[in-house]
Amino acid sequence: MNGLGIEGYRAYLARRDGDADLLHRRLAGREAFFAALEADPIRSARSIDRAVFMRNLRRRRPEPGLDRQMLFLLATAKLNQAERFGVDLGETYGRIGGDDQPPERVYVALEEHYHTRLLAYVLDIFGLPFQVVVPPPVMRQFVKINVFLPERIRFAFVGAAEMAGCVMFDELRRVGVELFADEPEVAARIERLYSEILTDEVGHVGYCAACCTPAERAMMRWLYPRFGRLFARQAAEISLLTDPEALHARLGRPFDVEELTAGLSNETFLAAHP
Repeated sequence: MNGLGIEGYRAYLARRDGDADLLHRRLAGREAFFAALEADPIRSARSIDRAVFMRNLRRRRPEPGLDRQMLFLLATAKLNQAERFGVDLGETYGRIGGDDQPPERVYVALEEHYHTRLLAYVLDIFGLPFQVVVPPPVMRQFVKINVFLPERIRFAFVGAAEMAGCVMFDELRRVGVELFADEPEVAARIERLYSEILTDEVGHVGYCAACCTPAERAMMRWLYPRFGRLFARQAAEISLLTDPEALHARLGRPFDVEELTAGLSNETFLAAHP
């Protein structure tokens, strides 16, 4: 473990997120962020068919003929459902929090809760609701494996999944900004909300890497593209929104933190490189 990295990450989390309250699932810094969003609401002028959105929300594959804007909104609604399921499962089985565990685990878990809320704000721009959707069977089993693995191995598996998640969030961030470029305020709000998630996810990758041995970090790197391709196959909307060959090629390259963070206005922290 990179002790300096973990200590630095702990200080970064306290600075970025403020006080953590696991019982009420609150981070003081994030509540201030959301208060600022609510004081400056953004609404798209586009008319999104709510019935079509709701009809496709629980479909394994979207119905034919949906435009890219609808596919983006469906992907946004579904993207974090597996992580939400995993955090809730971890809480149920007492894997998160407690006086015997380091505080960064509470921060990381609460950040995942806030990711769901951030994505809900993206949908709210278009007058759409956020609803909890049970992940597909393959993803449910994948999450359960990650939750119940022995801790020594779990960091490598979770870290690889976080690496793949970074790429998926980055791809959707790019697509969303491009799709709504004709509404600059909407595009800027999508960029801001997705950037908040990506900032956290990069931190989670570094935290997992710092908790791994060199051999376990090598496992993270080996698992990362395989998990990424699994996620893309399970999220049909992402496959339809992105160029499959380009995404496959990106996942085949080494994980590039500089590429992911180049456009972020937030301070980022990487406790250790995977």
